[in-house]
Amino acid sequence: MKNDFGIITNIQQFAANDGPGIRTTVFLKGCRLNCKWCHNPEGIRQFPEVFHFWPNCINCGNCKNVCPADAMEDIRKEPTYPGQKGWKGKLGSKIIKINKEKCLDCFQCVDACDFDSLIVSGKFVTVDDVMKEVEKDIPFYKESGGGLTISGGEPTAQPKFALDLLKAAKEKGINTALDTSGYQSWDILEKILDYTDYVLYDLKHLDRNKHIAFTGVPNDLILENLEKIILRDDVTTYIRMPLLPGVNDSEENIRATGQYVKSLGLKTLYLLPAHPFAGQSYRLVGIDYPFPIGESYPEEKANIAKTILESYGLEVKMWIAWVENNPSLKSQLNEQSKVKTTGTCLN
Repeated sequence: MKNDFGIITNIQQFAANDGPGIRTTVFLKGCRLNCKWCHNPEGIRQFPEVFHFWPNCINCGNCKNVCPADAMEDIRKEPTYPGQKGWKGKLGSKIIKINKEKCLDCFQCVDACDFDSLIVSGKFVTVDDVMKEVEKDIPFYKESGGGLTISGGEPTAQPKFALDLLKAAKEKGINTALDTSGYQSWDILEKILDYTDYVLYDLKHLDRNKHIAFTGVPNDLILENLEKIILRDDVTTYIRMPLLPGVNDSEENIRATGQYVKSLGLKTLYLLPAHPFAGQSYRLVGIDYPFPIGESYPEEKANIAKTILESYGLEVKMWIAWVENNPSLKSQLNEQSKVKTTGTCLN
């Protein structure tokens, strides 16, 4: 296999919402979008970076003493949502915050930390390294119709590594899925699609200007690529729409999305209502999160969006549908959760 290196943040085994069946999801690092709601903020930057697991921090000062850029700053430790309790120490005690603008990513602070509060998010791996983990669950892929999903970040931001990884999976008879924003040149994307069975394609906003405002890039290329992908008979495409308060959940955008998906001849759309966990990742990465932390998207509003989209003749499923609509898969996951962890963290 290939010995070239890629950079990943995590390998999640027994993933049930990243394509059909039981899957292993590999999260590649790096993304050209800058979505304000990104649920994997540790995957945005291309290269490894310091990840601050602040619940373990006791403010011993070791990291401050070795930092050559004076990037370690004291802040007050606050609860992330009303009523949340701290893991260590008392709420209000000082902890360290990393000034990302100053940080050199030299990782001297990581070596100096004795409490596993500072770790490196992102690891250089080979295709062989990843496939050793992926191949462990081949029996479950065969039983459930699952396989390998590459996600991110944006997996096509590391095009050669993504392609080599998908090729390796296909050589082992493992089906493959690409979780993508579609923001990549068609020449690159087309090569990757040659080794892809399923595409999980995000439609974040249909309005071009608002797409720029909320993601940092226009949606022209994204829509153009989608319209090319659905013409391929060898790839099954699933449209996924994140549902975010005040971003893309206006009736105008929901109707525009429904009309657009219908015009493509697609029958199904997956809704992904915002969940309460992303804010925690932002705290760890050291980035301000612009949405209420600890709050799920209101079920009533999600159902309204679902009803509007269904009026365009679409079958609309919520993000948990991969599991809920497959009792056999749900049973397997419940059994395996008793004997196996749900993720292999390589940070």
